Amino acid sequence: MVRKLLLFTVGLFFLASCSKEVQIDIPQFKEKVVVEGRLFAGEFPVVLLSLTQNIYAPTDISNYLASFISDAQVYMVVDGDSVALNPVPLNQLEMEALARVSEILEIEPEEAALLPIVAYTTTQPTFKGTIGKTHRLTISYKGSYSYAETTLLNPISLTNLVWQPEVSNSAYGRLNAGFQDPIANYDAYYWEVKRIHQFNGEVIDKSYERPSGGYIRDKYWNGTFRNLNYGNPLKRKDTTHLEEYRRYFREGDQVVVRFSKMEYEVYEFFRTRREQIENQGSPFASPLNVKSNLVGNAVGIWAGFSPSYDTIVCQP
Repeated sequence: MVRKLLLFTVGLFFLASCSKEVQIDIPQFKEKVVVEGRLFAGEFPVVLLSLTQNIYAPTDISNYLASFISDAQVYMVVDGDSVALNPVPLNQLEMEALARVSEILEIEPEEAALLPIVAYTTTQPTFKGTIGKTHRLTISYKGSYSYAETTLLNPISLTNLVWQPEVSNSAYGRLNAGFQDPIANYDAYYWEVKRIHQFNGEVIDKSYERPSGGYIRDKYWNGTFRNLNYGNPLKRKDTTHLEEYRRYFREGDQVVVRFSKMEYEVYEFFRTRREQIENQGSPFASPLNVKSNLVGNAVGIWAGFSPSYDTIVCQP
């Protein structure tokens, strides 16, 4: 017994003598500008700017709103001509610009208008998004300079847009359409919808919404005809619309589909951001950085979209 106790004591001594204090040098937090910029062909640019947050910072709504920037110098440059994008409170934006902000924030325009933040934009008619042009965004903030470029590509039109009723309930269905992908690698597309029929005396949806899987690329089907089938991602505002069919369009709905061509880099931003969100908290997920087309002390996206539009009344 004494011998075992002696061996145990000696073992503890060696374990203690082999221990070593390890110091981990955690990199200092470096603040960056977060860019959420959208430019649709035929529309004015809309840009939201905020700051990255320290991992130890509070995550309440007031801290989030305080991270938005209202004193940056922002310009858009096209063919050597530039225009200042001025900070405008959301409740003073034109309806089109407010709708784009609400799409970025994924809330209703009426809700976006209540937020105490600004969007950078212009109303100079010669600076709307132009097909075939490269649009450079420049941002100066507290001595740092960042920029990004996006080119508005030739749009692709949908064909054979139809409403397909469900077998289980023929009053509800999904949208189906097709398109011909050009014979060129790295084409990418963005599908969004909004309903335009009346509800409570006004148009039911004022902004577009993307369904799950609404952005696609032609990596595996380049140069072929592609069929698309999507449900209803919009809020169930009409309580007569059955809850169990909230992800379906109802017979009589009037729906606009905005089908946009976008650059591959823009697609990569949306893809990697989605994967990062889906992998949060998973111990088996690989670390993933969200792709960005910003150069300089900034992250995020300056995204150009070239849309085609198609409207359908949901009926057999």
